[in-house]
Order: sequence, then C-alpha cells, then structure tokens
Amino acid sequence: MDFKYIEQLLQRYFEAETTPQEEHILRTFFEQDEMPEHLRRWQTLFRSMETLSNAHLDEHFDERILQQVGERHVRAQRISLAQRLRPLYTAAAFVAFAVVIGTAVERTAQVSDAEPTAPVTATAQDELDPTETTPLDIRSAEVTDASTLRLSPDSLGTSE
Repeated sequence: MDFKYIEQLLQRYFEAETTPQEEHILRTFFEQDEMPEHLRRWQTLFRSMETLSNAHLDEHFDERILQQVGERHVRAQRISLAQRLRPLYTAAAFVAFAVVIGTAVERTAQVSDAEPTAPVTATAQDELDPTETTPLDIRSAEVTDASTLRLSPDSLGTSE
C-alpha cells in the first residue's frame, strides 16, 4: 500500500493548510492498528485529539467548580488623594535630600580648595632645621628690606 498521500496530508497538516475533510481522513487513518513504523509516531497524537474532541463537560461542572473555589467578593477600596500622592512625596523628598547632600559636599570641597596656605616668613638670620619632619610650603621668603626672594626646593641647603 502506498502511503504518500497520507505523508503529504501530514506535511500539509503541520503547515496548517489542510481542510476539515483532510483532517478527518488523517484521524480515520490513525485509528487503524496496522500502519508503517515511520507513521506510527503520529498515531498517539491523532488518537489523543479524538479523545479530547469527544470530551464534554456535564451540566453541573460550573456548580462544582464554584463550590470548590467558594464565592469571593472583592470590594473596591477608596484611596485618598494623599495616599495616591505618597510615592510622589517620597520621590521628591529623596531628590531634595540628594540635592542637599550634593551641595554640602560641593561647598566642603570648595572651602578646602580655597583655604590659602599661610606664607612662611623668615628673616635673614633664620636657619631651616633639616631634622624637621613637617612639610613646609615655601614659595617665598620676606627679607627685612621688603624685597621678595624666591626659593626653589633645590636651592635650600643644609648647613652642617
């Protein structure tokens, strides 16, 4: 027996191109017990479809389901305007907090950058202590005759 027609119908069935009559031919064919092995894998599919199409709910089905679930009444809740706007208030408070913290951090950074270092004044008789461990920011030294002397770190020597 040649099963090419059934194979063509199967191909068209899986591409959703079959008519109801052709689907009926397929269901009838797969109801048989004897068929080639390569088509037997589709037999379960078509037999289960036939079983499902014959299944019907009885007239008391809805009543049984409603008894199992129980009647639940859902009541609408009234939400006040303040409750509706609460997420907005929370977001606004968070933004205000972030702005305040950001401004405080920025001003702290500006103040620490703007603090001038105190100038080191020295007279001609002063000597630098080579054992002093605190760093000095020496950019100039004042001399008694009101002239300014610029010193570089290389020009600072130690006298022994």
